[in-house]
Amino acid sequence: MRTPSLSRPDARLAGGMLCAAGFALLFARDRFAPALGIELLAAAFWWWARATEEPAVHVPRWAWLRRPATALWLAAAIETVLPAPGGAFAAPPATLEFCWRLEAVLVVWAALELLAALPLTRPYSDLPGPLVERGFWLPALLPSAGFLLLWRQAPIWLDVDVVRDVAALLLLLTATLAALRAFGRRRWTAGLRWLVVWDGALAGVLLASRAIPAPIVALLWAGACGTHTYLLVAELGGATPRRGPVMATLWRATAWTTSTALAWPLLIWAGGAGPHRGLIVLALGGASMALAAWVDVARMPEAPERRTIARPGSGLALGRIAPAFVLAGVPLAFASAWWLGYAADWRLSLLALVPALLGGGTALLTFRSTARAEPGPWARAGQWARRAARRFFRMVVGLERALVAGAGRLLLALATPLRDLHTGDAQEYVLFLAGVAVLAALLPLLR
Repeated sequence: MRTPSLSRPDARLAGGMLCAAGFALLFARDRFAPALGIELLAAAFWWWARATEEPAVHVPRWAWLRRPATALWLAAAIETVLPAPGGAFAAPPATLEFCWRLEAVLVVWAALELLAALPLTRPYSDLPGPLVERGFWLPALLPSAGFLLLWRQAPIWLDVDVVRDVAALLLLLTATLAALRAFGRRRWTAGLRWLVVWDGALAGVLLASRAIPAPIVALLWAGACGTHTYLLVAELGGATPRRGPVMATLWRATAWTTSTALAWPLLIWAGGAGPHRGLIVLALGGASMALAAWVDVARMPEAPERRTIARPGSGLALGRIAPAFVLAGVPLAFASAWWLGYAADWRLSLLALVPALLGGGTALLTFRSTARAEPGPWARAGQWARRAARRFFRMVVGLERALVAGAGRLLLALATPLRDLHTGDAQEYVLFLAGVAVLAALLPLLR
């Protein structure tokens, strides 16, 4: 009797199911759910990479996804061994505080890697997804997972002041570099991938500032990130959001509005914060907001309409009604924040709109000048600024890689004497460990 042979599952379907399950687990509050969710996301990228024509190139490219998963497993293990409040086993307060800080560091480390906020994972949004022909938008999933991790695990890291401040600074730098990279990229799809990174990083800074409630931050992030992700995915469907002047203008206004709504509460909060912290947030956040607004308006080219007569029922297409729902979510989010007690000074509120208006207004001037036969001075200035942004981003990434390589060489030099204590034989290594254990036991007796 012959056993029936099972057909190999389609790579896109299998990876999509793993990715959907991973994102669903990120919403769970269970201690091991986030680690398993990132593991499934890493497995999805591995599956997609194995299905390409060059798996030897794509599999190592996305192997770093195991690092945030490992960090989350360690954080879950720490939370498991910590004693429950009021339990029979009582640990010293210093030990508990150290464990809580270590858990917060591990959670933030995993989220920062997914948000391209660390040197080892900074330029991953420059690369298309593993399925190059159909999945150039897949890297946009990673910053979304990073923000969801920060949002759902907020009680772990927001209460640790040092971790919160360092994470906010790194995310603010990441938002600035992401806006610069989106501004400097020539291709519209590559710019959109970096705008998704900007959405997640700036939403993380807003979450760390506690300027507005966390659910409202998630709603504002969903509007901005959802708009950019939809525009990125829609490029596979014939670039329908930018077919014709009406749809292109509507989606341009939607992206501009949702990005402004995400950065607006942070700039208002920075106006009332301390002089040093507020100045840094205003400078970096305002600059990144202006650049993101410029990209939303000027870098969305209008595509000619392919049909002279519209198809029946095309007026109710998703691309036509989606901007209305997204734009309606912005006043709903701020009305909910006001209902929960959020209030801002009207003068700070008006000043916080200046970067978005400045970036979008300059983009309109550049957009009109590029539509002419000969580029005007605004278009030439925009080209020069984009080249400067590309050079600055490459300089920062090169400096970060040099610092990481230098730190690695220093650790290798410090660890060389420890490796030279034994010849590499397994039996001698066991004797070496036994000698270290005996020395550790005798040192307290020799005091």
